[in-house]
Amino acid sequence: ETMLPWEALDAPRNDWTSPIEVWESIIEAEQTNTQNLMRLAHTANGCGDYAAMAFLDPFHEEQLEAEDKVTGILNKVRYADPALMAQLDHDLGEEEEDH
Repeated sequence: ETMLPWEALDAPRNDWTSPIEVWESIIEAEQTNTQNLMRLAHTANGCGDYAAMAFLDPFHEEQLEAEDKVTGILNKVRYADPALMAQLDHDLGEEEEDH
């Protein structure tokens, strides 16, 4: 049995200067997550591990939905005036309460 070493994670960024920078960082993280899931699927496929591929399918779907959602929010933030930003904040808060 091979043990992989545990490595410390870097602290998340917290020095944004605008809402646009925040959402750009979020979309970058979502895109990285998507790429990592694709690498896992590619590896599973290469090993013939079809159970792992089936396991990953719902995560792929959820990840693509998350990436689309964040892209939509980023587009709204890029062109938003302060009133629209307040509405977006309210809408996202209500959405979180529904989950």
